Amino acid sequence: MKRFTDCVLLVATLCLLGRCSGQFLASMSECCMRGSELAKQNPDQDCANFPVGLLNVRTEDRENCRITARVCCHRERRSQQCYDGIMHGRSGGVCKTRFSFDECGGKEYKKCCECCQLGLVAHRQLLRCDISSIKALNLGSYCAEAYKDCCLNGKIVATTRPPTVTSAPLSGSSGSGMCERFSGRLCEHICINTAEGHVCRCREGFRLQADDKTCIAVTSATSGSQCENSPCEQRCVPTGTGVQCSCEVGYQLNRDRVSCDDVNECAHNTDDCQEGQECFNTMGSFTCRRLLGCGTGYEMNPAGECVDMDECELGVDECEAGFKCTNQPGSFRCVPRVQCGVGYNYDRTGNCVDINECDGSSCPRGTKCINTVGSYRCQRLVTCGPGYELNEDESNCEDIDECARGTHDCQGLSECKNNRGSYICQCPSGYTADQSTRTCQDIDECIRFGGRVCAQNCINTEGSYTCECREGFELAADSRNCRDLNECDNNPCEQRCINVYGSFQCSCNRGYRVASDGRTCEDVDECALYSGQGQGSLCMHECVNIRGSYTCRCPPGYELLQDDRSCADIKECDTGAHNCTEQQECFNIRGGYRCHDVTCPDNYVKTTPTGSSSDEQRCVKGPCKVLDIDCIMERTTAISYNYLDLPSDLVTPVDLISMKAQVYGYIPRLRFRITEGNQGGWFNVTKRGLADGGALTGTVMLVRPLMGPFTTTLRLDMDRLNNANLVVGRSIAYITVYVSKYKF
Repeated sequence: MKRFTDCVLLVATLCLLGRCSGQFLASMSECCMRGSELAKQNPDQDCANFPVGLLNVRTEDRENCRITARVCCHRERRSQQCYDGIMHGRSGGVCKTRFSFDECGGKEYKKCCECCQLGLVAHRQLLRCDISSIKALNLGSYCAEAYKDCCLNGKIVATTRPPTVTSAPLSGSSGSGMCERFSGRLCEHICINTAEGHVCRCREGFRLQADDKTCIAVTSATSGSQCENSPCEQRCVPTGTGVQCSCEVGYQLNRDRVSCDDVNECAHNTDDCQEGQECFNTMGSFTCRRLLGCGTGYEMNPAGECVDMDECELGVDECEAGFKCTNQPGSFRCVPRVQCGVGYNYDRTGNCVDINECDGSSCPRGTKCINTVGSYRCQRLVTCGPGYELNEDESNCEDIDECARGTHDCQGLSECKNNRGSYICQCPSGYTADQSTRTCQDIDECIRFGGRVCAQNCINTEGSYTCECREGFELAADSRNCRDLNECDNNPCEQRCINVYGSFQCSCNRGYRVASDGRTCEDVDECALYSGQGQGSLCMHECVNIRGSYTCRCPPGYELLQDDRSCADIKECDTGAHNCTEQQECFNIRGGYRCHDVTCPDNYVKTTPTGSSSDEQRCVKGPCKVLDIDCIMERTTAISYNYLDLPSDLVTPVDLISMKAQVYGYIPRLRFRITEGNQGGWFNVTKRGLADGGALTGTVMLVRPLMGPFTTTLRLDMDRLNNANLVVGRSIAYITVYVSKYKF
C-alpha cells in the first residue's frame, strides 16, 4: 500500500494548497530530473535514499522534493527494468527478479521478460501480434508492449560470444546485421541489431557512456572518488578504506592484483563449442569454427564458412498454394498469403476459416455459448431483472439487499430501506426524498407556493427564499415586486437605442445592421447581398462595398451614368479622345476604338472620303488601261469595308448587315456567300427581296452566340450569274466584327 501511495502522492501534493507558483514548479521539475538521473546512474541504489540536501531547495519544500524525486526515480527505474527485461527475454535468458527491492510498480524486469517470452512463442507460431488479448488480462501496459515488441521482432543475438554459424542477410528481414558485419568494433560490451542499425548495452554493474559505445563501472556517489586515480587495469570497486580490482568477463586478475590476463577458454575447456567445431581463443573471449560439413538448411561458401541456404529461391520448400515461402536462418517459414481477421484461423491450404470458440470454455457458468461468423456470444440460461441476481446454483433469481451490501447510493441524511427488486431512500422530518438523486432536499417554498411569493424569480435557500428580477428589471422597495429598468440611459447601443418593457433594442442607420452581440452595428455588404441577380443587381458591372453604402464601377472605356448604376461606352471617336491619324478612319467599339487604314487595290478608287464618320469604306473599279487583260477580266466591280460592334453573348438569331443589289428593269440572278472568317459557323447569309421589287439583299445573320473579347473579319461575296451560272460580276464586302468582353 505504501508503494501505491508514493506513486500517486506527487499528483495530490503539488497544487493541494494553491502553491503552484513558477518557482515551486521549477524546483519540483529539478527534483524530478535528479530522481531520474539517480535511477539511470545508480541502478542498485534505493530511490528513497535521495540526497535532497545537495539541491538548492527551500527547507519547507524539501519533503515535496524528496517525494517528487522518489516518484520520478521509480518511474525511470520501471522503464529501465522493463526495457532490460525485454532485451534479456529476446536474448533467450532466464527471467528472474533483478533487484532485491521492489518499488512502485513491482518486478517490471521479470514481468516484461516473461511477457516478451509469450511474444516470442506467438512469433514462432505465426500468431497475430494483437495486444488486445494481453490487455484484457489486466497485466499492465508494460506487459502488453513487451509482448508486442517480441512478437513482431523475435529473438536477438548478442555479440559477446560470436555465433557458431555465419548467417547471411534474411530475405525481407527488418534487422540491419551491423553487429555481425563489424563484430567487436561497434560496442564495448553488447551489440544489438535494430531496424535502423544497432544499439549498445552494458553488462550488469556498468552503465553506457555519452558516446553510446563504451561502458563504465557503476559506483556510489559517496565512494566513487576512491577510484578516480585507479591503479586497476579494468574494474575498480571502492571498499571504503581502499579499492579492490577486478576483471571483465573473459579475463582473470594477475598475481599483482592490479592487471588482468586473458583467460584461455579453449585450454581450460570452458568454451561451449559444439561437436564438430574447433575452439580458437581470442582476447577476452573465444570463437568456434566448424570442422565438419554444414547442417540442414546451410551450405559452405568458398571461404569454408556455413551460410544459410535460401530454400525459397531454390524452390525446395514445401509451402502449399495458399502460403508464401519466407527464408529463415537454416530453414524457411510458410506465411499465409491472406491475412485472417479476428475470429478466423488458417487451414492447411492457407484459407481463412471461422474459429468455433464454443469448442472451449469461452463462456462463464449459467450461460450458453453461441458461435457466430468470426466471433461468438454468451447467452444467459436464466435472465434476472434489475435488483435481482442468480442464486448459487444459478437456477433462480433472488432479491439483492442493496442496503445490507452497501451498494445503494443514498446520500447525506437519507436512510436506505430495501424493497423487492429495489430500494428507496427515506428522509427525516422536514425534508423530502428525491429518489432520482437519492438525497434529502429542503422543502422549496418557491415551488410549493408557486408565483405567490415573488413577482418574477424566486430563489430557494435553506429555510427561506429571496426574490430576484429578470434582466431589464430591478427589485422594488418591497423586495418582492419588479419595475422596468431603462437601459438606454446607459447608452448600451453603438448607434440607436429603443427601450422596451424589461429590455431594450438596438437599431442601426441605413447601410448598417445589428451585429450578433445585439449592440454594435456592422456594415451591410450590399454587393454580396444582391449579387447574382442579373438585371436586378445593384451595378451593371462592378459593385464595390464601402462602409454604410456601396459604389458602382465601370470597366475601362466606359463611364458611369447619372443613375450611379449603369455603364455607357465612351465614344472616343466622337469626343476626339483617340490617336488615329488623318489618313485613318476611327471606329468606336464597346470599351475602346480602332483605327482603320483602307488602301484600295490597283485599278480601284476609294469613294468614301478619309475622315468620314461612316462605318463603311468603299473601293470602286475604275476604267482599265488599253490591253490590261487582267483588269478587263477582273469581275469584281466594288469592294466595301464594314465594321460592326457587338456585345458578348448576344441573343441569336439576329440580323447584322445587308448587302443590296440595285435592279434596273430586270431581276438579276444573284448568289451570296461568306467565304472567309466564319470558321466556327457563327454567321449565316440569307438572300431576300424587297417588297417593292426594287432591290435584292443578302443579309448576314448571327446564328450562334459569341463570347468576347473576340474579333473576326468576314468576306461576303455577291456574285451576278448568267444563264450558264457563270460569274459575270462580283461585289465584295469585308465585315470586321468586334465582340466586347461584356454583355453591355
